[in-house]
Amino acid sequence: MNTVQVHPAPVVHLFSPAFLDVSSYIAGIKAPFTLKDIRGFNDAYKEAYPSLSREEKRRIEIFVDTMIEGVAEKKFASKIFGVV
Repeated sequence: MNTVQVHPAPVVHLFSPAFLDVSSYIAGIKAPFTLKDIRGFNDAYKEAYPSLSREEKRRIEIFVDTMIEGVAEKKFASKIFGVV
């Protein structure tokens, strides 16, 4: 009888732990975004930013666009990290 040896494939993570931290925060908030939501997002994003890949930053920037559209007060949009 022949036996086949199976070697498990290495696990490849699609996203970094830093991205998962930011996306977990994002999943817990909803529009209209308050100043408290924005400050929490900023804290998570600023901490994660240096270790995020280009693709991860791009995905978060898409959410930032959504956040800008859904702020509770328009003046809050300029408070979002990375928005000028």
